[in-house]
Amino acid sequence: MASADLLPSGHLHVSTQLTRARADARALPGPPLEMPDNLSDAYRLQDHSIAAWEDELVGWKVGGMSPASAAELGTPYLAGPIFAKSVQHAHQGRSTEMPVFEEGFAAIEPEFIIALGNTREEDRMFIGAEIASSPIPDINDYGPITVICDFGNNNGLLIGPEITDWRTRDREITVSTHINGDLIAESRLTDFPAAPLRALAFLLELAEQRGYDLPAGTFVSTGAITGVHEAKIGATSELSFSEYGTVELQLVPAVPA
Repeated sequence: MASADLLPSGHLHVSTQLTRARADARALPGPPLEMPDNLSDAYRLQDHSIAAWEDELVGWKVGGMSPASAAELGTPYLAGPIFAKSVQHAHQGRSTEMPVFEEGFAAIEPEFIIALGNTREEDRMFIGAEIASSPIPDINDYGPITVICDFGNNNGLLIGPEITDWRTRDREITVSTHINGDLIAESRLTDFPAAPLRALAFLLELAEQRGYDLPAGTFVSTGAITGVHEAKIGATSELSFSEYGTVELQLVPAVPA
Protein backbone atom coordinates (compact mmCIF):
# COMPACT_ATOMS: atom_id res chain seq x y z
CA MET A 1 0.00 0.00 0.00
CA ALA A 2 1.14 3.52 -0.70
CA SER A 3 2.06 5.66 2.27
CA ALA A 4 -0.17 8.69 2.59
CA ASP A 5 1.84 11.91 2.76
CA LEU A 6 1.01 14.41 5.47
CA LEU A 7 -2.10 16.26 4.31
CA PRO A 8 -2.83 19.96 4.67
CA SER A 9 -5.14 20.48 7.63
CA GLY A 10 -8.11 21.28 5.41
CA HIS A 11 -7.73 18.10 3.39
CA LEU A 12 -7.23 16.08 6.57
CA HIS A 13 -10.53 17.45 7.81
CA VAL A 14 -12.22 16.43 4.54
CA SER A 15 -10.83 12.90 4.83
CA THR A 16 -12.00 12.62 8.43
CA GLN A 17 -15.50 13.84 7.63
CA LEU A 18 -15.91 11.46 4.71
CA THR A 19 -14.59 8.36 6.45
CA ARG A 20 -16.60 9.05 9.61
CA ALA A 21 -19.78 9.51 7.60
CA ARG A 22 -19.16 6.19 5.86
CA ALA A 23 -18.35 4.40 9.11
CA ASP A 24 -21.51 5.83 10.70
CA ALA A 25 -23.63 5.07 7.60
CA ARG A 26 -24.66 8.70 7.75
CA ALA A 27 -25.44 11.05 4.87
CA LEU A 28 -23.87 14.49 4.60
CA PRO A 29 -25.60 17.65 3.37
CA GLY A 30 -22.97 17.99 0.64
CA PRO A 31 -19.22 17.81 0.09
CA PRO A 32 -17.07 18.97 3.01
CA LEU A 33 -15.46 22.38 2.70
CA GLU A 34 -11.83 22.71 1.59
CA MET A 35 -11.94 19.94 -1.01
CA PRO A 36 -8.80 19.52 -3.17
CA ASP A 37 -8.78 21.21 -6.55
CA ASN A 38 -6.52 18.85 -8.52
CA LEU A 39 -6.04 15.13 -9.17
CA SER A 40 -2.76 14.79 -7.27
CA ASP A 41 -4.18 16.21 -4.05
CA ALA A 42 -7.40 14.23 -4.46
CA TYR A 43 -5.51 10.94 -4.68
CA ARG A 44 -3.28 11.93 -1.74
CA LEU A 45 -6.44 12.50 0.28
CA GLN A 46 -7.78 9.15 -0.88
CA ASP A 47 -4.50 7.50 0.19
CA HIS A 48 -4.95 8.94 3.67
CA SER A 49 -8.54 7.71 3.87
CA ILE A 50 -7.53 4.22 2.71
CA ALA A 51 -4.86 4.05 5.41
CA ALA A 52 -7.40 5.13 8.02
CA TRP A 53 -10.14 2.70 6.92
CA GLU A 54 -10.36 -0.44 9.05
CA ASP A 55 -10.73 -3.03 6.31
CA GLU A 56 -8.49 -4.85 3.87
CA LEU A 57 -7.92 -3.28 0.46
CA VAL A 58 -8.75 -6.01 -2.08
CA GLY A 59 -9.42 -4.16 -5.31
CA TRP A 60 -10.08 -1.01 -7.27
CA LYS A 61 -12.98 0.44 -9.19
CA VAL A 62 -12.33 2.33 -12.42
CA GLY A 63 -14.88 4.92 -13.42
CA GLY A 64 -15.23 7.05 -16.53
CA MET A 65 -15.28 10.83 -16.67
CA SER A 66 -17.38 13.09 -18.82
CA PRO A 67 -15.61 14.37 -21.96
CA ALA A 68 -15.38 17.85 -20.41
CA SER A 69 -13.81 16.56 -17.20
CA ALA A 70 -11.47 14.25 -19.11
CA ALA A 71 -10.24 17.18 -21.21
CA GLU A 72 -9.77 19.37 -18.15
CA LEU A 73 -7.98 16.76 -16.03
CA GLY A 74 -6.08 14.97 -18.79
CA THR A 75 -7.45 11.48 -18.19
CA PRO A 76 -10.70 9.68 -19.09
CA TYR A 77 -10.75 7.60 -15.88
CA LEU A 78 -10.69 7.80 -12.11
CA ALA A 79 -10.13 5.12 -9.48
CA GLY A 80 -11.26 4.26 -5.98
CA PRO A 81 -10.62 1.46 -3.48
CA ILE A 82 -12.65 -1.70 -2.95
CA PHE A 83 -12.54 -3.23 0.53
CA ALA A 84 -12.99 -6.85 1.58
CA LYS A 85 -16.21 -6.41 3.56
CA SER A 86 -17.94 -4.80 0.57
CA VAL A 87 -17.30 -7.71 -1.81
CA GLN A 88 -20.01 -10.34 -2.29
CA HIS A 89 -20.49 -13.25 -4.66
CA ALA A 90 -23.73 -13.74 -6.56
CA HIS A 91 -25.67 -17.01 -6.37
CA GLN A 92 -27.82 -18.21 -9.24
CA GLY A 93 -31.51 -17.64 -8.68
CA ARG A 94 -30.94 -15.64 -5.50
CA SER A 95 -30.83 -11.91 -4.95
CA THR A 96 -27.90 -10.44 -3.01
CA GLU A 97 -28.42 -7.57 -0.58
CA MET A 98 -26.08 -4.66 -1.32
CA PRO A 99 -25.88 -1.77 1.19
CA VAL A 100 -26.13 1.90 0.20
CA PHE A 101 -26.29 5.16 2.13
CA GLU A 102 -29.78 6.26 3.07
CA GLU A 103 -30.38 9.84 1.90
CA GLY A 104 -26.99 9.77 0.16
CA PHE A 105 -26.20 8.70 -3.39
CA ALA A 106 -26.89 5.18 -4.67
CA ALA A 107 -26.60 3.64 -8.12
CA ILE A 108 -26.31 0.25 -9.80
CA GLU A 109 -23.72 -0.37 -12.53
CA PRO A 110 -23.25 -3.62 -14.48
CA GLU A 111 -19.52 -4.16 -14.97
CA PHE A 112 -16.88 -6.60 -16.08
CA ILE A 113 -14.63 -7.51 -13.16
CA ILE A 114 -11.07 -8.67 -13.61
CA ALA A 115 -9.33 -10.77 -10.96
CA LEU A 116 -5.62 -10.25 -11.42
CA GLY A 117 -3.28 -13.21 -11.73
CA ASN A 118 0.44 -13.39 -11.13
CA THR A 119 0.83 -12.41 -14.80
CA ARG A 120 -1.57 -10.77 -17.25
CA GLU A 121 -1.94 -14.16 -18.95
CA GLU A 122 -3.40 -15.49 -15.68
CA ASP A 123 -6.00 -12.71 -15.28
CA ARG A 124 -9.62 -13.88 -15.05
CA MET A 125 -12.82 -12.02 -15.88
CA PHE A 126 -16.30 -12.14 -14.32
CA ILE A 127 -19.65 -10.48 -14.81
CA GLY A 128 -20.92 -8.44 -11.91
CA ALA A 129 -21.92 -5.07 -10.55
CA GLU A 130 -20.46 -2.10 -8.81
CA ILE A 131 -22.67 -0.47 -6.24
CA ALA A 132 -21.88 3.22 -6.37
CA SER A 133 -22.88 4.89 -3.13
CA SER A 134 -21.72 7.88 -1.13
CA PRO A 135 -22.78 9.84 1.94
CA ILE A 136 -22.78 12.87 -0.39
CA PRO A 137 -26.13 13.22 -2.20
CA ASP A 138 -25.72 13.87 -5.94
CA ILE A 139 -21.97 13.32 -5.60
CA ASN A 140 -21.43 13.03 -9.36
CA ASP A 141 -22.74 16.57 -9.81
CA TYR A 142 -19.67 17.86 -7.95
CA GLY A 143 -17.21 16.31 -10.39
CA PRO A 144 -14.40 13.74 -10.43
CA ILE A 145 -12.28 15.37 -7.70
CA THR A 146 -15.07 14.92 -5.15
CA VAL A 147 -15.70 11.37 -6.37
CA ILE A 148 -12.03 10.45 -5.96
CA CYS A 149 -11.93 11.91 -2.46
CA ASP A 150 -14.86 9.75 -1.35
CA PHE A 151 -13.41 6.34 -2.24
CA GLY A 152 -14.38 6.77 -5.88
CA ASN A 153 -18.07 6.68 -4.90
CA ASN A 154 -17.80 2.91 -4.36
CA ASN A 155 -19.63 0.96 -1.68
CA GLY A 156 -19.80 -2.57 -2.99
CA LEU A 157 -18.77 -5.15 -5.55
CA LEU A 158 -20.96 -8.08 -6.60
CA ILE A 159 -19.12 -10.82 -8.49
CA GLY A 160 -21.04 -13.19 -10.74
CA PRO A 161 -20.09 -16.08 -13.06
CA GLU A 162 -16.74 -16.21 -14.81
CA ILE A 163 -16.30 -15.40 -18.50
CA THR A 164 -13.91 -18.14 -19.51
CA ASP A 165 -13.58 -17.21 -23.20
CA TRP A 166 -13.10 -13.45 -22.82
CA ARG A 167 -9.77 -13.44 -24.65
CA THR A 168 -11.07 -15.26 -27.74
CA ARG A 169 -14.68 -14.08 -28.04
CA ASP A 170 -15.35 -12.65 -31.52
CA ARG A 171 -19.04 -11.72 -31.35
CA GLU A 172 -20.99 -9.01 -29.57
CA ILE A 173 -22.22 -9.15 -25.99
CA THR A 174 -25.54 -7.61 -25.01
CA VAL A 175 -25.69 -6.28 -21.46
CA SER A 176 -29.01 -5.14 -20.03
CA THR A 177 -30.08 -3.54 -16.77
CA HIS A 178 -33.50 -4.09 -15.22
CA ILE A 179 -34.51 -2.20 -12.08
CA ASN A 180 -37.77 -3.04 -10.31
CA GLY A 181 -38.73 -5.16 -13.32
CA ASP A 182 -38.29 -2.41 -15.91
CA LEU A 183 -35.65 -2.41 -18.65
CA ILE A 184 -33.58 0.68 -17.86
CA ALA A 185 -30.75 0.38 -20.37
CA GLU A 186 -29.12 -2.00 -22.80
CA SER A 187 -25.74 -1.96 -24.54
CA ARG A 188 -24.45 -4.09 -27.42
CA LEU A 189 -20.68 -4.42 -27.19
CA THR A 190 -18.99 -5.16 -30.50
CA ASP A 191 -15.36 -4.65 -29.42
CA PHE A 192 -15.27 -6.73 -26.23
CA PRO A 193 -12.93 -6.98 -24.33
CA ALA A 194 -11.30 -3.72 -25.50
CA ALA A 195 -13.06 -1.40 -23.03
CA PRO A 196 -12.33 -3.38 -19.83
CA LEU A 197 -8.72 -3.84 -20.93
CA ARG A 198 -8.32 -0.07 -21.41
CA ALA A 199 -9.63 0.44 -17.88
CA LEU A 200 -7.23 -2.18 -16.56
CA ALA A 201 -4.27 -0.55 -18.31
CA PHE A 202 -5.16 2.76 -16.68
CA LEU A 203 -5.42 1.17 -13.24
CA LEU A 204 -2.10 -0.68 -13.57
CA GLU A 205 -0.31 2.56 -14.45
CA LEU A 206 -2.03 4.59 -11.73
CA ALA A 207 -1.30 1.99 -9.05
CA GLU A 208 2.38 2.02 -9.98
CA GLN A 209 2.48 5.82 -9.82
CA ARG A 210 0.81 5.80 -6.41
CA GLY A 211 2.93 2.98 -4.99
CA TYR A 212 0.25 0.34 -4.56
CA ASP A 213 1.01 -3.35 -5.01
CA LEU A 214 -1.51 -5.36 -7.03
CA PRO A 215 -1.12 -8.96 -5.85
CA ALA A 216 -2.82 -11.91 -7.49
CA GLY A 217 -6.47 -11.93 -6.55
CA THR A 218 -6.87 -8.15 -6.68
CA PHE A 219 -10.23 -7.20 -8.20
CA VAL A 220 -10.56 -4.47 -10.82
CA SER A 221 -14.08 -3.31 -11.62
CA THR A 222 -13.68 -1.87 -15.10
CA GLY A 223 -16.47 0.68 -15.49
CA ALA A 224 -20.19 1.02 -16.03
CA ILE A 225 -21.38 -0.74 -19.20
CA THR A 226 -24.94 0.52 -19.56
CA GLY A 227 -24.57 3.63 -17.42
CA VAL A 228 -24.82 4.79 -13.82
CA HIS A 229 -28.38 3.97 -12.79
CA GLU A 230 -29.53 5.75 -9.65
CA ALA A 231 -31.89 3.74 -7.45
CA LYS A 232 -33.37 3.89 -3.98
CA ILE A 233 -33.19 1.55 -1.02
CA GLY A 234 -35.49 -1.40 -1.64
CA ALA A 235 -34.89 -1.40 -5.40
CA THR A 236 -34.31 -4.77 -7.02
CA SER A 237 -32.18 -5.26 -10.10
CA GLU A 238 -31.34 -7.97 -12.60
CA LEU A 239 -28.25 -7.49 -14.76
CA SER A 240 -27.98 -9.72 -17.81
CA PHE A 241 -24.76 -10.48 -19.72
CA SER A 242 -25.90 -12.54 -22.73
CA GLU A 243 -25.08 -16.24 -22.36
CA TYR A 244 -22.77 -15.56 -19.42
CA GLY A 245 -25.70 -15.26 -17.07
CA THR A 246 -27.26 -12.74 -14.75
CA VAL A 247 -26.72 -11.25 -11.33
CA GLU A 248 -29.60 -10.21 -9.10
CA LEU A 249 -29.43 -7.74 -6.24
CA GLN A 250 -31.45 -5.59 -3.88
CA LEU A 251 -30.36 -2.29 -2.34
CA VAL A 252 -30.58 -2.21 1.46
CA PRO A 253 -29.63 0.45 4.03
CA ALA A 254 -25.98 0.59 5.07
CA VAL A 255 -25.41 0.07 8.79
CA PRO A 256 -22.69 1.59 10.96
CA ALA A 257 -19.36 -0.22 10.80
